[in-house]
Amino acid sequence: MAAFEDGKVQLTLTIKWYGQLYETAIGHSPLDVVAWHGNYAPMRYNLKTYCPAGTILFGHPDPSIFAVLTAPSGQPGVNNIDLVLFRERWRVTEDTFRLPWYHKNIMSELMGNIYGQYDAKPKGFVPGGMSLHNMMLAHDPYKNAFEGTSNANLEPRKLENTMSFMFGTRFPQHLTQFTAQGAPLQDDYIDYWTDIEKKFNGTPGKK
Repeated sequence: MAAFEDGKVQLTLTIKWYGQLYETAIGHSPLDVVAWHGNYAPMRYNLKTYCPAGTILFGHPDPSIFAVLTAPSGQPGVNNIDLVLFRERWRVTEDTFRLPWYHKNIMSELMGNIYGQYDAKPKGFVPGGMSLHNMMLAHDPYKNAFEGTSNANLEPRKLENTMSFMFGTRFPQHLTQFTAQGAPLQDDYIDYWTDIEKKFNGTPGKK
């Protein structure tokens, strides 16, 4: 049964990732999350709810529709590596949250900004900068991007003067010693998510 657990408690969260254990202290239950998993269909299916491939009706599209090159692994849906490009495009979807939602993947994502502004990261993600989110590590929009998109009018809008790329791979990525210790790093990167407000209180139909 799906459940929601609220309340302030002091907990130690332990995560095992790629053979190593990591710990962090949190002030809330890790089960205070409300989410959904895709668009499930019952035995009967209303064709009016069909979501075409692309951002032309509703729902945020899978990054695979932006793939330029791909190297299949032999396992359906899991590639060795994908090169994906996000550039100028129209955003016209209805009744939806247009940014990529908070998620974690079975693919590792190395993303870079070539020029312009990436819509999910309006600050801090400068041209020439890159971010790495390894497999099964949660990430996505900064707080100001989330709040802005959540309260924006859903009118057709074109993203102009923007180009970002992403390498997605089924393999975990490890930092070189230079990257971890000698490269210029954005020390406040994690701070963009620290003050995200809770939007659900466990009561159906109410915020």
